[in-house]
Amino acid sequence: MLLLVALSFPLWADNVELSQLAAEDQAVRTGSNDPQSDDARREHVLKIIATGGAVTAQDKFNAALVLQHTGLTFCDGQLKSLSAENYLLAHFLFKEAMDGGIKDATYLAAASIDRYLSFSKGYQRYGTNRVIDQATGREMLVPIDRSVTDEDRALYGIPPLHELLKQHPEQREVPAVEKQQAGG
Repeated sequence: MLLLVALSFPLWADNVELSQLAAEDQAVRTGSNDPQSDDARREHVLKIIATGGAVTAQDKFNAALVLQHTGLTFCDGQLKSLSAENYLLAHFLFKEAMDGGIKDATYLAAASIDRYLSFSKGYQRYGTNRVIDQATGREMLVPIDRSVTDEDRALYGIPPLHELLKQHPEQREVPAVEKQQAGG
């Protein structure tokens, strides 16, 4: 009987530090004062992950939530990530959280891989990532991989491609010849 009681309790409790870091991260996005910078939060999260402190599905969700807010900067007129690998790590953490039953991780798993691909390859899979066109000020979708089906999008709670394109225009991909002429 004692064994049954012991087995009914989770072996791991959620990491309090990761919960606090995620709460701070979200509070900043809604206008609250920032007790520490995004950079400091991300560094703290990476240390917790490296020491095995992200165990539960909620821990992985909280860690990914912070990592997906890696900074951006302008370089040669283009928006660049300061560390796109953080988006990729966030994607895998969101997937694990999703597999662990965290419903809010579903959309974010797709959004984080889109963010990674947008800033590392120049395209996205699902259509969740938009940027501001610096010339026009218009919000535009980063180019979308047409091999991804609307059924694939639906698995992550993302509308069909034709609906996404009604909401925002898609950036024109810069042909390789133009990239070479521009020195890129």
